[in-house]
Amino acid sequence: MPTPLKVTQQYDAPAAEVFALFNDPAFIQGRLEDSGALDPEVVRVDSTDDGVTIVTRQAIPSSALPSMVASMIQGDPATERTENWKIDGEGYTADFTVTVQGAPASLKGTMSLVNAGSGSTLNVVGSAAVPIPIFGAKIEGVIASQIAELLASEEAYIKARLA
Repeated sequence: MPTPLKVTQQYDAPAAEVFALFNDPAFIQGRLEDSGALDPEVVRVDSTDDGVTIVTRQAIPSSALPSMVASMIQGDPATERTENWKIDGEGYTADFTVTVQGAPASLKGTMSLVNAGSGSTLNVVGSAAVPIPIFGAKIEGVIASQIAELLASEEAYIKARLA
């Protein structure tokens, strides 16, 4: 059974102001580097009139993996994250995926960025899936935990940029 991920972030700026940051490749690069990610790389930021696609890569430290799993994987496994943002009324929604290169592991879900009072709220809902008997649930937990930590770091970075 997949491991759920649910994160809510609050910003003191309207959704449009937060979303404008997502269209800036320099912001995306800074957000990724600020997170302390291993081998951070912005693959692409493609803005259109009705949305933006963001693709980034980074690695999960093998030291964060359960020892039995780390022994089966060489080095730090690379992850690729894709966010497909679209305008949705007065807010924005995105489907996202995080895949682990060379492993049957992924995290998929949706994000919504909406106005809330004088600010905005970002909701992230997803689930990690690793279809491997015995170890799958442990790996799912690691992936969900790593992404939650990344999102917390990104929240602090976004708040600092909006200040």
